[in-house]
Amino acid sequence: MAPRVPYTWRLPDFPGDGSDLKWIDPSLLVICQNGNVEAAVQPLLQTLKQPFAPRLVASVFCHETMREPFKKQVVASMELLHRHAGNHSQYKKACRMIECLNAEIICILYPDFIGFHWQRAASSPVIVCEFDHSFFGGKKPTSIVTLHTFRNVQELPGLMARERIPFVSAAVWCPKMSAAYETAFKLGLDVVYINCDSIPLGPIMEFFLAKQPHVILANYHHYEVVRHGDNHRLIVFPAVVLWRPPEPQPPQQPQLPEPPTKEKTDQDKGEQIPES
Repeated sequence: MAPRVPYTWRLPDFPGDGSDLKWIDPSLLVICQNGNVEAAVQPLLQTLKQPFAPRLVASVFCHETMREPFKKQVVASMELLHRHAGNHSQYKKACRMIECLNAEIICILYPDFIGFHWQRAASSPVIVCEFDHSFFGGKKPTSIVTLHTFRNVQELPGLMARERIPFVSAAVWCPKMSAAYETAFKLGLDVVYINCDSIPLGPIMEFFLAKQPHVILANYHHYEVVRHGDNHRLIVFPAVVLWRPPEPQPPQQPQLPEPPTKEKTDQDKGEQIPES
């Protein structure tokens, strides 16, 4: 029998699920050259709104040609932190460390009274540029997201070594499939989404656990287990459906012929009595 817990009117500490004490399935976002920035930042915006939750976007690797479009898109879509997250001790500690490092950040800014000096808004989400999580206590979520710029895919393994985060998956946004596959293999992660994010892996999981190369087309997505060296990678990307079977039409009920209408005769109508 479970021990009895005394009643208390106090709410549990935010967030209450332990996601501020350890990493719970963190993910990586990679934006390659000419990637769809608007679609890529959607899961990142959720992380910036609530930085203490499972399946967060912990870091972003952005191609140097996409850094400014990425920055503009994020700043235009940013919202203030959840009110409890803005008062969390780890968020305040990370902000103090940012000031000590004088690091470049992407955040919500507001001007002074005359519009001469801009500074970070209170409870603003923060993306730190070119610093890894170890500066802010990387053993558990730090309430911030790190941004790293790369020139080519050969730099990705070095960035992964710097960010000692237990990533469980990565979302790679790249218009060329050959470059996307090369990027996926350089990351060295088991699960990689290409031009999509957080797609259920149920259709292919059996083959992935059995380490059996396989390809499945399901739910308008391409699922593939690829053997790369001594490891097996699971890659998912949207599949363009060029043809689909026509939807079955419900059977139509046969229409019965209408009975012939009988024309009324003068006798049926009756005699009309003339008015006097």
